[in-house]
Amino acid sequence: MMRPELKVLPNDQAFDVVVVGAGMVGASAAIGLAALGLKILVVEAFANPAFVADYSPSYDARSTALSWGARDILFQLGVWGDIQLQACPIRSVHVSEQGRFGVTRMEASEFDQEALGYVVPNQWLGQCLLSRLSADAVPFCAPAKITRIVPSEDFYTLHLNHDEPALKQVTTRLLVIADGTCSETAALMGIDYETERYGQHALIANVSTELPNLGLAFERFTKTGPIAMLPLTESTSSLVWTHNDADIQTYLGMNDAAFCQRLQHEFGDRLGQIVRCGKRGAYPLRLIRAKEQYRPGVLLLGNAAHSLHPVAGQGFNLALRGVAAFLEAIDDANSNRVQRQHTSIGSTEMLRRFCLARKRDQENSILFSDQLVKIFGSDSQLIGLARDAGLIGLNNMPAIKSLLARGAMGLAGRKAQFGGRRG
Repeated sequence: MMRPELKVLPNDQAFDVVVVGAGMVGASAAIGLAALGLKILVVEAFANPAFVADYSPSYDARSTALSWGARDILFQLGVWGDIQLQACPIRSVHVSEQGRFGVTRMEASEFDQEALGYVVPNQWLGQCLLSRLSADAVPFCAPAKITRIVPSEDFYTLHLNHDEPALKQVTTRLLVIADGTCSETAALMGIDYETERYGQHALIANVSTELPNLGLAFERFTKTGPIAMLPLTESTSSLVWTHNDADIQTYLGMNDAAFCQRLQHEFGDRLGQIVRCGKRGAYPLRLIRAKEQYRPGVLLLGNAAHSLHPVAGQGFNLALRGVAAFLEAIDDANSNRVQRQHTSIGSTEMLRRFCLARKRDQENSILFSDQLVKIFGSDSQLIGLARDAGLIGLNNMPAIKSLLARGAMGLAGRKAQFGGRRG
């Protein structure tokens, strides 16, 4: 894996785009930008992990659910061929509520798809993306941080620091901020965030079950909070279990046997006995949105722009659709720069139009996740009956179920095309 040192980067070097953050969103954007022939630099605050030739995921490896639409985007980026080697297909989804009779089930075959989506270990997904950046010889500074951003009429001057005593500075026509929730880089520019706290934590772990999951993903709403069980291997599922803030330490502090027993009680026996639990972790759940997603020459992507509740598993998929649309906009601006100066890379008009075009998808995804939490979190008997009717009705109304499924699979709306490679 390539590890460029900041000290060998020429001072005052000019780039078309500087991408801040080499996580899954930043790396995806950088791969697409490199394929478009732009001169780019990636800046990452953490040390670049070494590439592991003989990859073997640990039992405790965290994972991400990719929609079919995300798979298409990663295929356009030329990385799906590697990612799929460790991807577990989601063949069907089972949605239910504890203590109620309403159930909805969706099968990939209903929609003429080989899978509704895939579950991929984060380490492998990240490694495939960074490996592509290395293969493309993209300049990559890690660990490094931007400490100062100085605007001028046509570009930004970025001051970077490293574990070396000397500072460096580079210039860029477009700064893409993708360094995560409540971005430090955005804060340098005075960009604020709106935050809504749900009073909940997501507990994450991998669990093994007596019966094979057969590619079946479960979303089960319980009184303690939603439980998502996503197929990771034949007999291992990735668990995301939402708990109130006041209860989370109780579940983290249980021994493995007690935790498996409690999960069994809430989840049921659909996969037989829960026989093993891996290392547990938790993080607070908040709806976070940047008050500004763009400025002249600046764009926020991924969690730096919006971070939503994981109940519908749409966070990274929404972000990746944003990356694809961004690459399409850049491709169009780059190819038409001579004819249409106002759409050049980093122009306010181009970024404004991009963000306006993304607004509906963002709002719909955020609203769906937010309302799902609130509707299934209500103790009202009347709302409970409405939930039952909704799940049963959805299961028996193919047209509506197809519409919902296509949205969840990332297939609603026009597919972005951005001059990528395929594979």
